[in-house]
Amino acid sequence: MPVSLQKGQKVSLTKGNPGLTNVVVGLGWDVNQFDTGGSFDLDAAAFCLGDSGRVTKSEDFVCFGNLKHPSGSVNHMGDNLTGEGDGDDEQIKINLSTVPGEITKIAFSATIYEAEERRQNFGMVTNAFIRIYNEANGEELLR
Repeated sequence: MPVSLQKGQKVSLTKGNPGLTNVVVGLGWDVNQFDTGGSFDLDAAAFCLGDSGRVTKSEDFVCFGNLKHPSGSVNHMGDNLTGEGDGDDEQIKINLSTVPGEITKIAFSATIYEAEERRQNFGMVTNAFIRIYNEANGEELLR
């Protein structure tokens, strides 16, 4: 059974999962049911952090505008603009064995694109989730 996280909670993936190599971060949501002038466009992002707890260069921020970390270890699989379809709407794949040594943590976020302009907030998003699973066997580790 996966660990159920609260907003802002921090967890080590590798501590309880020795040998874990490839993980997928999945973000999902349902289509907009409100009259806000547009679809909900949620965006997943990964922050590859150094010892300071910050990205050391702009390429360490992986998102819809920067799909691949220079090391090849973190890859955003593309931007979903509507939430249509079942399962994960956006995914970020991480190969933990190739993450450079200067990256000590990877933090993930979910945001609503142009939320203020569209007058949208997460209270309006239906069935939103972010999860991390083991790519090798599909086992969900966190949600």
